[in-house]
Amino acid sequence: MVACGGNKHFNKGDEALGLDPEDSPAELYVRMAEEYYARGQVDIAFRRAQQALEADRRYPRAHIWVAFLYEEIGQAERAQQHYDRAVGLAPRNPDVRYAYASFQCRQQQYAEADAQFAKVLESPLYSTPWVAMTNAGDCAASAGDTDKAERYYRDAIAASPSFGPALAKMAELAYKRGDTKTAKRYLDRYFEPQTIRAASTSFLALTIGTQVERKLGNRKRANYYQKVLDANFPEAPPKTRGL
Repeated sequence: MVACGGNKHFNKGDEALGLDPEDSPAELYVRMAEEYYARGQVDIAFRRAQQALEADRRYPRAHIWVAFLYEEIGQAERAQQHYDRAVGLAPRNPDVRYAYASFQCRQQQYAEADAQFAKVLESPLYSTPWVAMTNAGDCAASAGDTDKAERYYRDAIAASPSFGPALAKMAELAYKRGDTKTAKRYLDRYFEPQTIRAASTSFLALTIGTQVERKLGNRKRANYYQKVLDANFPEAPPKTRGL
C-alpha cells in the first residue's frame, strides 16, 4: 500500500484521475482506515474502509483499501472485485494500477501483474518509478525470471542510484550466481555512511553482506554485519543470520 498511503500528495490532476480527496466524503474514513491498520487494528480499519465506501462508492481509494483488507483476512475473491472496481473508476491513475499489480503478484498472477506494472511505468504522473521497478523485479523473481528481475532492478538503480531495496536485490542476485565482488560493490553502495535504510531491506543486505565478506576473507567486516544483524533481528532463524 506504499503508493496509496495517507501522506500522499494530491495534485490538481487527481480529480481527472479519480482520486481528488477534496470532493469525496470517503477520504476521511480512508485515512482513518490507514491509521488503524498502521496500529495493527485490522478489524477497525476494515470497518472504516467500509464506511468510506458507504460515503462514496465511486471513490477509488476506498475500494483499494477495502480490497487490501479483504486480502488481509483471506478473502481474495472479494478483494479482486474491489481492485477491479478501483481500476474501472480510475484507469489512468498509476497509484491504483500499482496497488492492483502488487495484489496480482501476491496472488501469483505474474503475467497480469507485469502488465499492470508496465502501465504504471508508462505514466508520467507516477513520481517514484524506481519503487514500481523494484516491485516489478520482485514479482519477476517470484515467477522465476531472474533475467527480467535484474533488468527491473538495474532500471530502478538508474532512476534512483541510492535506492536501497534495488541495491540489496542486485547484491543478492550477484551473490547467488557466485559473483561476490559484484555483490560487494552493490552492498558498499547500500551501506554508504549517513544513508537511512528500511529495516526490511537492511535484513537482506546484512545477511548477504555477512556471507559476501566471509567469502572474500574480510572477517572484521563480516563480524560487524553479523553483530548488527543479531542485535536488530534476534527473532530471525539461525540459518538466516549468517553462515
